[in-house]
Amino acid sequence: MRLVIRHLSPLIRSRRRISYLLTTGILLSITFIFFIINQNQESKNFLNQPIKRQDQQFESSNNITILTQKTIPTQRKVTWPIDEQGRSLKTNFLVLDWTGFFGSAATEGEHVKCSSSNMTFIWTRQQNRINEIDFIISHGADGSIPFDRLHLNNDQQQYTMAFIMESEVHSGTGDGWARFNFKMTYNLDDSYPEPATYFDMNSYLIDLLTPSIISFENKEKRADIVWIISNCHAHNGREGFVERLMTEIKIDSYGACLNNRHGYGGRMTDNFDAYKQYKFVIAIENSNCLDYVTEKLVLAVRSGSIPIVAGFNNRPDYRRYLPEHSFINIFDYSSIKDLANDLKRIANNKTLYESYLWYKKHDKNILKLQELLLNEKLKHFIDVIGSNATMITDGIAGKEKSENKVCKLIRFVRQTSWQDIAAHKKTARADSSNACLQGQYILTHFNSARKSNSEPRTV
Repeated sequence: MRLVIRHLSPLIRSRRRISYLLTTGILLSITFIFFIINQNQESKNFLNQPIKRQDQQFESSNNITILTQKTIPTQRKVTWPIDEQGRSLKTNFLVLDWTGFFGSAATEGEHVKCSSSNMTFIWTRQQNRINEIDFIISHGADGSIPFDRLHLNNDQQQYTMAFIMESEVHSGTGDGWARFNFKMTYNLDDSYPEPATYFDMNSYLIDLLTPSIISFENKEKRADIVWIISNCHAHNGREGFVERLMTEIKIDSYGACLNNRHGYGGRMTDNFDAYKQYKFVIAIENSNCLDYVTEKLVLAVRSGSIPIVAGFNNRPDYRRYLPEHSFINIFDYSSIKDLANDLKRIANNKTLYESYLWYKKHDKNILKLQELLLNEKLKHFIDVIGSNATMITDGIAGKEKSENKVCKLIRFVRQTSWQDIAAHKKTARADSSNACLQGQYILTHFNSARKSNSEPRTV
């Protein structure tokens, strides 16, 4: 028995050694296979990475050849992403309200969504965050903005915008406006990239197409004209003109100026309630400037009555805001008496009166129109007034997109390269002597006309 065990022991030890060697070999094989796989993966990754290409260029100087290298940097993640054309790819913007809106600033941290682009922005009043902001918004051309700390390049795009809604005679003008990337005013042509007007075109187009609320027969009988104004010292002298007109035709004045009737206050809602009762609404602005047209016209149109306006030498041109033959322009008459006589004639003739409201006669469904997007509303409006109307070709209809001012900018920077914006020629805001008629112009105009008519003619 011992003899057998002595002969078997080497064999058993030999088999253990074989098993150990076999196991070790298998493990080494597996390790080698994983090594090969890993090397292949690293090769693929290397091929997929941006190549740091070495372009060899030879420059010869004094017969000495110098080898130079150009290294293309790898792409990095940036806070201000742009596409290949330099257009912003951001989806959320930080907006610094530098001056506040007439002292009433947007709520700190307020989050706003822009329907036109599906982008969002956040308001802040914290000026120490200037390194983070995308836009600085200023009411007027505020000179305290540190323009030298802002950047406009591939790595960072920070823009400035100044806006104003008052006429040039009541607000700042001059070269300070030329420092801003964007300028937004009611001026349809001078604004960049779009104007900021008193008109919400979504509701304005509906107001234009909606039939008059009160019929011709049920309009106010005591007077045909209404006027509600609180500023009795207008730059253009409108109150003096209305006072003269009152001597020729009955006018109900509910406001502080030339008040002769009570019942409506000075609030906008009261204005509308009064306007719809009358055949005519005096909607003359406090100054006559290029494109300066305010809520006075908007409320007059909403009421369904005929607006009486004042526009001379395109200051302003009301064809840019209303269909043809839909308003009475006082400057179309040689005298205040002629104007009054024509107003009486129109007011006493239903057919003639309603001819000024021709654009309200159509087959459009107002309720369905209200549900449409602005572009679709505009198509239906064009069907009614025609595509060649000044309001369409060169007026408010094609230039006012009716959305938040910042949303207009966001939509623009996502469609336009920063290089194009930087290259845009910045301009000053024209002063009142160029943009507006001179002070007291309305009375001066009619006084001159009366003087000319009274002078004897020489034969």
